[in-house]
Amino acid sequence: MERIIIPLETVPIISTSSKGDQSKWQVDNKWIKQNTRGYEGQAEVLASLILSCSTLTEREYVKYHLCEILLPNGETSLGCYSYDFREKLQEVTLERLFEANFSSTDSILNNTALSTEEKFEQLLRQVELYTGINVREELVRMLAFDALILNEDRHTNNILFLYNPMQKSWRLAPIFDNGLSFLSDEKDYPQGKPLTILKRKVKAKPLNSNFSKQLALYKGPAFINKTKLLRALETIDIDFGRAQQVLLSQLNDPSFAHLFYEGRVAND
Repeated sequence: MERIIIPLETVPIISTSSKGDQSKWQVDNKWIKQNTRGYEGQAEVLASLILSCSTLTEREYVKYHLCEILLPNGETSLGCYSYDFREKLQEVTLERLFEANFSSTDSILNNTALSTEEKFEQLLRQVELYTGINVREELVRMLAFDALILNEDRHTNNILFLYNPMQKSWRLAPIFDNGLSFLSDEKDYPQGKPLTILKRKVKAKPLNSNFSKQLALYKGPAFINKTKLLRALETIDIDFGRAQQVLLSQLNDPSFAHLFYEGRVAND
């Protein structure tokens, strides 16, 4: 496992999630995140491993690596790191995109009269109005992936757009920040409890607290190579612990069958 030394002068960036704060640092072109509630680092790496066995290109997801973090005070901690994907583009979260246009996602997401699909369609229309791009396929695929990995942290600041001020163009950022997945929060999901019970406690975001409702939005082709994924799990030299148990449990759930294909290419 790689060891990353955090220089004394590096100021920690306190990242706020739905579960509280998490310390992370930018050292050169690496973003380092510290485990704070359990095994978030293993969850990040496992999530990116799944996507490496999918039809997504490397530009469409962030790859994470496990690491040991040597803190400036001499203490060590486990975590993960990724490389900066922003290049020289400006990052704008979904929430900030609405705020920049004198609006808020709350009027859509908190409207109990709207179905999950209606909320999604309204968000999509506004995003296209603000940016000129249609990201329907990418967003529903991301929500389906979130359901598979039980990602409970896909709030509106974890959906990111990148703006090129020179070309005045927009694109959706790669899928990132999957640490609160696979029951990685051991404070809320204690080790030793049955997975079937713990999985029922996890709440989805942002359109509905029910993962099945968001999963139902995805009607596209299978995008994860199950054969390749299982082979990768057998050969990789990483102990994912309970995260892998959760994944295998999800793979056996027929509600996710349409996300997977077997063989070399999709639709073989």
